Amino acid sequence: MNIKDLKTGDVLLFSPEKGSFISWAITFLTDANVSHAAMFYNKEDNTIIEETPPQVAVNEATERFTGRKIHVRRLKEITDLDKVISASTTFLNEKEPYDNTGLYFVGALLIYKKFTPDTIKQRIIVKILQKVTASIVNYINKHKHPGELPMVCSQFVAQCYEDAGAQYKLQITNARMRIMNSQNESVSLLDQAITSQSNLDKESSWSELLKSNVRLNEIQETDEELCEELKDAFTMTNIVEDSSTTLSQELIDAVSDFGHAHHLLNANNELRTNKQTTSFGILKDMENMFVTPGDLLNHCSNLQDIGEIEG
Repeated sequence: MNIKDLKTGDVLLFSPEKGSFISWAITFLTDANVSHAAMFYNKEDNTIIEETPPQVAVNEATERFTGRKIHVRRLKEITDLDKVISASTTFLNEKEPYDNTGLYFVGALLIYKKFTPDTIKQRIIVKILQKVTASIVNYINKHKHPGELPMVCSQFVAQCYEDAGAQYKLQITNARMRIMNSQNESVSLLDQAITSQSNLDKESSWSELLKSNVRLNEIQETDEELCEELKDAFTMTNIVEDSSTTLSQELIDAVSDFGHAHHLLNANNELRTNKQTTSFGILKDMENMFVTPGDLLNHCSNLQDIGEIEG
């Protein structure tokens, strides 16, 4: 199909960006061949609306499609999607907590993925979670008020449809059985962290999280470099696998701090008494709502396949 065949509100799912390790990580962790989601916005000037760092933006379709295959999905039965587009427009001037959206997406996928990481994987996951957590904390320290929770591209699309009304809400099947989860494992990294947590009182370490940017400064790698390390950790065949199934305390703390940062965005920068329950609990709540590009491609019962556009 061609761009001229697109209709306002069509869901657009992008193949991985060539040369991007972040794109690789998203497709690998979701076991899907798409890494980005957007919507067709305006037929007159051929624009799309999408969640891209640091906020929702309207971009020219031809430029964004270049070098990528676009899978087009359209809502069944309902043809007037003005309410969906109106909902998407409300996000245009709302800035996101930070501009590491791609790395944030990877971090969230990792904690919701069902697998037991070896020592090498744990080390790189810690760095990824620490960097995205530091980015959120930096936002809080800079603005001194709570912000919106980070919204990944596919969650933005799903939210626009939901905000338009019940009849538009995208029906994601098997919501608690994400394709990102390995068939051979039954417990997510988040659930392992919850089970393994032995230090319920993190007063000192958490207070330091808000006061210091040391973690971010210590991580010298770019987002792409971190995801390249992640790819190496998952694809290396010349290194003997670590048989250990125990999560390091450093990884448990990184998952907990990731949850704390989200809690602060929702709680006027005030901590509740039970910090660990709050941090892990908010991540569990997010898991139930988390939508990936792969979900929109393969697990949405009220979206129909319209065709593909070769950029």
